[in-house]
Amino acid sequence: MEKYLGKKYKLKTSDNFEEYLKFIEVGLLSRKLVMALSPESILTKNQDGSYSLTMTTPIRKVVITFKLDEEFNENRPDGIKVKSLMHVEGNLLVQTQIEDNGRKSKHIREFTDKSLIVTTTAEGWDGKCVRIYELVE
Repeated sequence: MEKYLGKKYKLKTSDNFEEYLKFIEVGLLSRKLVMALSPESILTKNQDGSYSLTMTTPIRKVVITFKLDEEFNENRPDGIKVKSLMHVEGNLLVQTQIEDNGRKSKHIREFTDKSLIVTTTAEGWDGKCVRIYELVE
């Protein structure tokens, strides 16, 4: 994972993202706003050994700071508080989010030299969301 630190990726394609947002009950106006944005994503490592995953759009910057394999509280961009856990499997950063109602989502971020592919699934949803970010050089 170290070789991907500090690299900036910009969203290029998004498949089934709005359907996922509907499933996790994000409101119509928020969904439409999010769908109109092309965020940039960057993963950095902090001095204390934690990591920060930053997603930046023209209207908002969201930073998730975490330590691998340690559960943490996360405020999703839609305002919902979830329990999250991040771990690494090779070039994959795997995130599990659990809402207070027990609904569980999984976000698998696959880093490559040219792209970041984020695949999202959720228990109880038969869909799959794939968002592809390209390396900004």
